[in-house]
Amino acid sequence: MAAADIRQCVILLGGLGTRLGALTRAMPKPLLDVAGKPFVDVLVGEALRRGFTNLLLLAGHAADVVQDYAQDLRARLPAGARVTVSVEPEPMGTGGGVRFAGDLLADRFLLLNGDTWFDFHWLDLLAAAAHCPALAARPVPAADRYETLEIAGDGRVTRIVPRGEAAGEVLINGGAYVLDKADLMGFPPKFSIETDLLPQLVQQGRLRAVARTGYFIDIGVPDSYAEAQTAIPRQRTRPALFLDRDGVLNHDDHYVGSPDRLRWMDGAADAVRLANQLGIYVFVVTNQAGVAKGHYGEADVQALHQWMAAQLRQEGAAIDDWRYCPFHPDATNPAYASVHPWRKPAPGMLNDLMAHWPVNREHSLLVGDQPTDLAAAAAAGIAAVPFAGGNLHHFLAPYLAAMTR
Repeated sequence: MAAADIRQCVILLGGLGTRLGALTRAMPKPLLDVAGKPFVDVLVGEALRRGFTNLLLLAGHAADVVQDYAQDLRARLPAGARVTVSVEPEPMGTGGGVRFAGDLLADRFLLLNGDTWFDFHWLDLLAAAAHCPALAARPVPAADRYETLEIAGDGRVTRIVPRGEAAGEVLINGGAYVLDKADLMGFPPKFSIETDLLPQLVQQGRLRAVARTGYFIDIGVPDSYAEAQTAIPRQRTRPALFLDRDGVLNHDDHYVGSPDRLRWMDGAADAVRLANQLGIYVFVVTNQAGVAKGHYGEADVQALHQWMAAQLRQEGAAIDDWRYCPFHPDATNPAYASVHPWRKPAPGMLNDLMAHWPVNREHSLLVGDQPTDLAAAAAAGIAAVPFAGGNLHHFLAPYLAAMTR
């Protein structure tokens, strides 16, 4: 299965959370409040921005709270996304809880521990799992709370070291996995992903690891839960790369409204993927006067953007959000005839994105090919650079590096 075909994100929410005492007596750990929102909202948001549209929540303890959360979440999901809940009838272990949801599982899926957030580019993990299961690993000083991993040069996990037996800097399991449904079916109803499934995959030589140094937090102990209240909002506030579409992401072939007319700019997917890997939000802001002038409709623009997103995802790249303006003062369609605040050089599209995303404006950048793009950035208080064509990745790489310093 190609990495881009993995659309299901499964999140484990069933743990009792004994280290947090009274906080989790009637509330699953992942639904505890962090800076005014359930912690699991972070994981859901991270999944959606990377193209996971099938969310499966695995509940156990306080399952009614999870059901209520899912009901609220359904009202907030973007078009095309869905959420389902599976409730285990009794504690079955992490593996048992996943296996119990078998009828709802895709053949291959991303699995997340619901009380940890590992902030790295999750599509890298999908690529590593092209031919076998994979997990995310993070280097940390030796910690008694986690099993550690030994990894060969080709990324294969060769050994899982029990807690407390490793010293110095080690690689720990980061709580994110790409697994195959078929690998779960041979186990009894109650089993553990960590102590049963993963060692078996290691013994078979079938477990890969992606080691990354991104931010990691486990809210399962009081100190980390307290840290999360300020650390997570701070971590989610990051620079943004605003990209014009025609002339930047793709060639400007005049009123491009369908996939058959779109020619990608050289290095476009590589540039977007690099920004993803550096933890930079990537947004598209594009004037689409072709709608106002009758060349195509808004549905065509939306369909093209969905197609572009799917093409980029095949290359391990993700656009976090899209904005387009179909209005033009000289429109042939009266419904679109206006001087609209979203049409560049006005900053409306940029301002709307910054109202919906926690953007670090000071370190953000717009890339455009027209003076109107640069003027919109200036009006929004964003730095901007003109792009005259060529390889977008080669052009952007030094700017992206500077944005994260």
